[in-house]
Amino acid sequence: MTTSFTGGLALILVGHMPYLRAAGRCPDGEDPLHEMIAFSIVPVMNALHDLRESGVCPAVSLAYSPILLEQLADIVVQKHFVVWMERWLARCEAALRRWQRQRQGHYAYLARFYLDWGQGILRSFTERYRRNLVAALRELCADGTVEPLGGAATHAYLPLLAHEESVRAQLGAGTLTITRLIGRRPRGIWLPECGFRVGLEHTLRFNGARYFIIDPVSVASSASVTHLRPRWVASRRLVVFLRAIDASLQIVSPGIGYVGDPLYLATRRERSTHLPIWRNGMGDAIVEPYDPYHAFRRAQEHAVHFAEWVAAELREFASRHDRPGIVVVPLDADVLGRRWFEGPAWLRALFETVLERQPFALTTPSLYLRAFRPRQTVVLRDGSWGPEGDHSAWSTPESDHLRAAVAEAESLVVEVARRFPDAHGDRERALNQAVRELMLAQSSDWLLLTGRNDPGEAQRAWTHLTRCWHMCELAARDMLDDADQATLATIEEIDNPFAYLNYRVLTTETA
Repeated sequence: MTTSFTGGLALILVGHMPYLRAAGRCPDGEDPLHEMIAFSIVPVMNALHDLRESGVCPAVSLAYSPILLEQLADIVVQKHFVVWMERWLARCEAALRRWQRQRQGHYAYLARFYLDWGQGILRSFTERYRRNLVAALRELCADGTVEPLGGAATHAYLPLLAHEESVRAQLGAGTLTITRLIGRRPRGIWLPECGFRVGLEHTLRFNGARYFIIDPVSVASSASVTHLRPRWVASRRLVVFLRAIDASLQIVSPGIGYVGDPLYLATRRERSTHLPIWRNGMGDAIVEPYDPYHAFRRAQEHAVHFAEWVAAELREFASRHDRPGIVVVPLDADVLGRRWFEGPAWLRALFETVLERQPFALTTPSLYLRAFRPRQTVVLRDGSWGPEGDHSAWSTPESDHLRAAVAEAESLVVEVARRFPDAHGDRERALNQAVRELMLAQSSDWLLLTGRNDPGEAQRAWTHLTRCWHMCELAARDMLDDADQATLATIEEIDNPFAYLNYRVLTTETA
């Protein structure tokens, strides 16, 4: 990037799913993970690989959580996805036959569309990527198309972890996982939910980060700070980028954003086939059938509009400053595909529009920093991209009991780990698994689900905590009998992410 550009757009592909590998099928089980793979990850990867094969490489950043990448690399998840996709296609075929018999022409057209679309997704997964999406992502990172960002291992909400040891362990294990799976050590950090608390910047720096991304609410003097310019924090050794709120709302706001357009597919599903067949429509009523032809044309229009919108903001900034600005826009996989079916098509059209017209540069934070080092510093405060701009979405009266239990487990694991600094054999295995279970229980998802009075889904957190406490008990014993060894082996098989996790990551001291 040079000063001949009016500025740059940094798209951050954000993705996370809690550990669902052994969640089964009831009531939803692994379905959310499979839906994210089918509706978001594979279509976005197809767009990136298609452009790469045509000779162009749009620079983007990848902020998939380490626990999501671990699951994508797992052969059990890969196998279960194929089974799930085949069942989904079977439903489409049954719906097609039914609607053809009933002479429901438009609905039969939709069933045929879903069938063709789904077959293409499954073919991409099995033939183009040979079921290994992580290897395909590694290829994109190797040629510079994608820049990986690090993050908390299990997407823990870092400001609410009770012990600094847990914060360091989450970031350390997350960085190791990204480096091992993607093949590049991340230069930047994506904070889950953009959750920040004062002091966290020092831990990020100790972890080797060069930059991280926050919500503008975390800037102490946000009224006088533009989001289009990065700044120094932590004694000018760490850079902070601000996400562009207006640009994000232009995409994801149900009221004013693209996702709420009347032509796009509604998330409501038809009861008997479990397929979405209606469009958003106007107001609360959803009565009009969906037409993918018009919806995908609208996605093209919205891509052009967004490119023009970003270009205008960057031009206005450049007219008042002596260096180009950067618009940082996170694109959450939970929205881009799962809740906005046309989202990946919009993203592909945006890439093509920008690469053809070149109104600005597609860039990454690292590329921008190579050309333009920050000149100013900024003072930060606690904040997040939650509804109130604080930590309240993850700290509710309903979730306080779970947070207290996680904090108690953190104290227990740290205590046992320090008692046995040179553990080996079964004791080391038990301690490693205790830390693994603790991290899985720390996922931010469980606090949100508990706060929304969804105890069924959040029960997984209590399962991980129970296993964590049991592993600590086993680690404290001098010898394990046959039953204990069988229990340890079973839990190691059920909850097996982060194969190289060592419990000593929880006792590493900062410099």
